[in-house]
Amino acid sequence: MESTTSTLSALQASLRTHSLYASVRTVEDVRYFMERHVACVWDFMSLLKSLQRELTCVEVPWRPASDPESARLVNEIVLAEESDVRVDHGQRRAASHFEWYLDAMAEVGCDTLPIRALLRDIRSGASVLEALRQSALPAESVAFSRATFGVLSRPLHVRAAVFVLGREDVIPRMFLPLVRALEYEGLPCRLFLAYLERHVSLDGEAHGPQSRELLERLCGGDAERCREGELAAVEALLARGRLWEAIARGMPSRTGVAAYT
Repeated sequence: MESTTSTLSALQASLRTHSLYASVRTVEDVRYFMERHVACVWDFMSLLKSLQRELTCVEVPWRPASDPESARLVNEIVLAEESDVRVDHGQRRAASHFEWYLDAMAEVGCDTLPIRALLRDIRSGASVLEALRQSALPAESVAFSRATFGVLSRPLHVRAAVFVLGREDVIPRMFLPLVRALEYEGLPCRLFLAYLERHVSLDGEAHGPQSRELLERLCGGDAERCREGELAAVEALLARGRLWEAIARGMPSRTGVAAYT
């Protein structure tokens, strides 16, 4: 147990200090990063909704949740992730963080066709794995999302551990270096910077504590459940590390490629 916990902490620390963040130096780098990271933003919502579906009632006729406190915690996280309110040029607008991300991609000239085509295929009846297999998303993004969807058949406490320890708990600290890099370089990506700052603030102050409390309730102090969750979170962090390495290797400013990708 101690060894797994140490591994988890080490992986989280390595992601917070990854060389990827310092390599974002140009608008082309921002595009390259976002076109590969958007898959994470999308599959994050599927992981979160899998928790909400099991902890609350989203069916008719409605039934009370078996654990109202866990239902409250997950619903509060979903509220902001799926329907946050942001202000654009003085106008209040409700949108999911995924939609916010797509707007940010459009602002810097990213190619959003691959992720939009993926969603269109799924709406048309394709399975997630089939849609990913035939998508035009970069291979490293497909590999990451396949790993995420592979978790969705696991027990609730395992999914919650991946969500908390592999995603929600590490994201604010992970994105801080990227925010600083974007600000230092003065890159014209207002919506993307606002998106990252919102995550750093919201996840650090609210969603992080809420998700950790949720995980504690689901594990209930059971050592085996905690071990299973940590092992799954380690795999999730390793998948993130592979994605980060792939993106860092291909950064246009590092490879000398200036064309859109």
